[in-house]
Amino acid sequence: MWWLGLFFERLSLDIVERGIVAPDAAIALCDRHFVLDATDAARARGIAPGLKRAAAQALVPSLPLLERDPHMERRTLESVAAWMQQFTPSVSLQSDLAFEAFDDAPSPCGLLAEVAPSLRYFGGFRALFTRVRDGLRSLGYRVRIGAAPTASAAWLLARHRDASFASQERLAQRVGTLPARLLARTRAQRELLDSIDVRQVRDLLALPRAAIARRLGGALLDELDRALGRLPEPRRWFEAPAEFDLRVELLANVEHAEALVFAARRLLDPMTGWLAARHAATRSFALYAEHDEHDDTRLEIRLADPSRDPERLLGLLREKLAVTRLPEAAQALRLRCEDIVALPDGNGELFPAPGVAHENLRRLAERLQARLGPGHVQRLRLVADHRPEAAYRIEPIDPSGLALQRKPPGSLPPACASGAPRPGASPLPEPLPPASLPRPLWLLDRPIALAERNNRPWWHSPLRLLAGPERIEGGWWDDSLIQRDYFIAEDDAHVLYWIYRERTATDGRRGWFVQGRFG
Repeated sequence: MWWLGLFFERLSLDIVERGIVAPDAAIALCDRHFVLDATDAARARGIAPGLKRAAAQALVPSLPLLERDPHMERRTLESVAAWMQQFTPSVSLQSDLAFEAFDDAPSPCGLLAEVAPSLRYFGGFRALFTRVRDGLRSLGYRVRIGAAPTASAAWLLARHRDASFASQERLAQRVGTLPARLLARTRAQRELLDSIDVRQVRDLLALPRAAIARRLGGALLDELDRALGRLPEPRRWFEAPAEFDLRVELLANVEHAEALVFAARRLLDPMTGWLAARHAATRSFALYAEHDEHDDTRLEIRLADPSRDPERLLGLLREKLAVTRLPEAAQALRLRCEDIVALPDGNGELFPAPGVAHENLRRLAERLQARLGPGHVQRLRLVADHRPEAAYRIEPIDPSGLALQRKPPGSLPPACASGAPRPGASPLPEPLPPASLPRPLWLLDRPIALAERNNRPWWHSPLRLLAGPERIEGGWWDDSLIQRDYFIAEDDAHVLYWIYRERTATDGRRGWFVQGRFG
């Protein structure tokens, strides 16, 4: 077995600093009547852990003094445990009640993770260690990591120093060099160890066990035996919640939605880790901006296809925030995710898959919807109708159902200009077959009647017929009957138009009309 011990030495302050919008803010964190921790800017002004609250206020009258929130610390630790399960399912909480707080440091709290089965998958211990540490630092947590064959030894090593390791062969020797104070649970035990000049664990091991048990209690010896592998240490594994729900307090009022991107990133990263631990992806999630005297502002993000890519989710959220106006200043942010689906890991590919272009199209559609709104992103859909003005309809686009259109057997020829004569080209030597006449991409909202001079259609100049006719009849079923002969015409500037001549118009409109233009 191989355990990682994660000791969050300043978790209480890390939680506070995650909601800081302005850098270098001077803030102190208190636990009842004493200062528990302070930011670097506050420490530079003389605020230190252990200082009384009244003394801190007298020293810096304008210093914000925040109260420690053990409930928030517990929830934060659970969110980190869910994030950690993307590396191993065997994660256990190390409660902050396991040890009494030192006079000059917050109460210890952290996680223990058994990672031996995961080492090969993540490229070995060094690669896994680096990935865990960098990931936690990007989340905004200061952490010490220890590694050992036993959970208790990994925890003691993490509490002593960052990147502290002990192999199976040198476990007893490495644990013996640790400070004996790490095993003490109370101030009386620490004072007793100092009075008998027991500085390291090996000094404690040299004493008679009966005397240690009588003076310091059996719990201390049990902890030492578990660290050395002499006693079993069953642990209760953490179970990730079925839904993700995390909140962060903003220490400054934020009036513009775009300024919430940094704090939102602090929430998105734990969510993507939670999704990875569940081997799942999300199809939608919601960010809530909490206000003081107004209902929460809800920003819902919907994806074209399930994903847990943090950069993609952040990009969509940034687009949404860019066009959002807050009714009043935001006090806190809350991220909720309930709509998840299983997402198996994909295989690496040397060459792009055929669906890459299709996927990029869906990504573009979802980004446009995030910024403009779902109803403002539309598409053209072909309709089985021969009449050009009725051969398509405009509808809101659904990125999740967006598919590349294929020409079914017997369908109408697509509206494309790939076969159209180019401007400036010589007239076609012979008319194209009617079934193969190209159609323009750009149609007018309503056909425009053309003048006729010398028995030729006129539009800014005489029009020369290049190809046609293509006869289109239809519409008898909805009382919109048309009977037209379509031609491709060219003017003196070599611009190509799609024109038609009415054969028998029921509304009395006879003659030539222009309906489209080739690009």
